[in-house]
Amino acid sequence: MASLWKRSNSPYWICCYTSGDGRQLKRSTKQKDRKAAQQMCFQIERTAATAKRGQLTEVQARKIVADIYEQSVGETLSFIDTATFLREWVSGKEVTKAAGTAMRYKRTVEDFLIFVDKKASKPLSAVAPGDIQRFRDLQIKEGKSPATANMAVKTLRVPFNVARRQALILHNPADAVELLPSESESRETFTWEQLKSLLDSNKGEWKGMILLGACAGLRIGDAARITWSNIDLSRRTLAFYPQKAQRSKQRKPLTIPLHSSLEKYLLDLPTSDNPKAPIFPELSQKGVSGAGGLSLTFRRIMRKAGIIAEGEGEDRKEGKGRRFMSLGFHSLRHTFVSLLANQNVSKEMRMKLAGHTSEAHDRYTHLEVDTLRDSINAIPSFD
Repeated sequence: MASLWKRSNSPYWICCYTSGDGRQLKRSTKQKDRKAAQQMCFQIERTAATAKRGQLTEVQARKIVADIYEQSVGETLSFIDTATFLREWVSGKEVTKAAGTAMRYKRTVEDFLIFVDKKASKPLSAVAPGDIQRFRDLQIKEGKSPATANMAVKTLRVPFNVARRQALILHNPADAVELLPSESESRETFTWEQLKSLLDSNKGEWKGMILLGACAGLRIGDAARITWSNIDLSRRTLAFYPQKAQRSKQRKPLTIPLHSSLEKYLLDLPTSDNPKAPIFPELSQKGVSGAGGLSLTFRRIMRKAGIIAEGEGEDRKEGKGRRFMSLGFHSLRHTFVSLLANQNVSKEMRMKLAGHTSEAHDRYTHLEVDTLRDSINAIPSFD
C-alpha cells in the first residue's frame, strides 16, 4: 500500500510505493496539499501495479499521466502526435513563406511521415536521431544529391526545434544528425552568343521572358506573371513584388529601369485597358514545375537553340532526386548580375537591382531611379 512521507526541510509530500519489479521507491509529488499528494500517489501505485501485470499499454500510460497532470495543475494535458504537429507546422509556413518554399517543406514532411510509418501516430518524443539519419540516407539511395539530403535534415530541424522550445520534447533529434559532405553546385551564366541565339530563335512571349531574365534579373515565376500594372512606360520602369519575398512583413517593391531592348519589346506589344492584364497571356497560365511547366519548356527552348546544359543527356543521374542543371532560366539572373559586374557596376548597385538586400544594406542605401538607369544602360543593346 502506497504511503506519504515528508522531510522536515521540504514542504512537498513524497510518495512511497512498490515498483513493478518489486523495489521500494520514493518519488516527490511536488504537492504541498496532503489530499492532492495522496491522489497522485494512488495513481503512481496503480500505474506500477498495471505495469507489473504486463498490462500497461501506451494509451493507458498516457491517460494516467494526463490524470496526474490534471489533478496537479488543474489543466487538461493533451498529447500531440508527430504527424499532427508537423502538418500544423507546415500549415503555418504556408501563410508566412513563399509558395515554393512552403511546398518544399510540405513535400519533405510528408515523405518523412511515410518513412517513419507507425511512429507518425506516436508522440514527437518517439522520433529518434536514427530515424532522421535513415531518412537522410534514403535520399541518397533514391539518387538525390548530398545537398538535397542535407536540405531534408535542415528542414526537419526547424519544426523539431519549435517543439523543443514549446517543451513538447527535451531534445531535437535532427540536431544530432550530421550533414553529408557535398560539393557545391554552381549555376553557370549564358555567353553573349548563347543569349543572342535564344533571343533570335524566340519572337513571341518567350522572347519577353528571356529579356526580363537577362535585362532585369527576374525569376521565371515572377517574369511570367508580370502585368501591365507593373510597367510604367512613361518613367520607363518595371516595379513588382518578388514572389520570394511576398510573405515578408517588410516587403518593398523592386523597381528596375527598363533596358532599351526590353523597352522596345514592350512598346511593340498590344497594350490593354486592363492594368491587371498579363504581359504574357499564355505563359502566365502555366506553372513553373512539371512536365508542361515553364522550367522544362525553357530547357526545350535551350536545346532548340543548340544550348546543352551540363547535367543533361548522358550526364543525368538515375533516381528520383532533383537533377541540377548548370544552365536554366535562373542562369539568366546570374547572367544579369555578371553583365553588370563586367561593366564595373558596383556591388551595392548590383544588389539593389537584383533585389539582394540585407537590413544593414537598406538602412544606408537610398538610390533614385535615374541613378539605377545608368547601371541598366551599361548592358549593351541586343538589337
